[in-house]
Amino acid sequence: MGWKPYGPRGFTRPILKLLAGKLERRVGGVYTGVLASGELLRAAELLPPANLEDRQNFAPKLRDFLRVAKAEPRALFEVYVVPDEREDERLAVEGVYVPSDRPDLIGYLYRRGAQPDREEVVVVGGAMHHHMWWD
Repeated sequence: MGWKPYGPRGFTRPILKLLAGKLERRVGGVYTGVLASGELLRAAELLPPANLEDRQNFAPKLRDFLRVAKAEPRALFEVYVVPDEREDERLAVEGVYVPSDRPDLIGYLYRRGAQPDREEVVVVGGAMHHHMWWD
């Protein structure tokens, strides 16, 4: 069974334009970067609904990360965008930094099925954050 597209070919082009300067092109043509909550929410407005169900390995769905972004403007999201050059075109979240003073949101991600490959507590912008990511 092959990849089922999330939307019409090229749906990531406006997202890449919106996020110009925020993402870096990597090997394999994938774009990666770290987005603030508001940036992720603006990009999500351009996504087809099927992309909101995307999961990176054992991460929660993209729609779950959007709920965190709406609830916490200090959260940061490690994203990648697969452009239309590949058949698996999409925007995905592969890591998140949730402020440590928001255990409700960390718990929410676990209740939504989060099984991170790694976790750590780090300082971002002078504040403690719970960092979870999925390879």
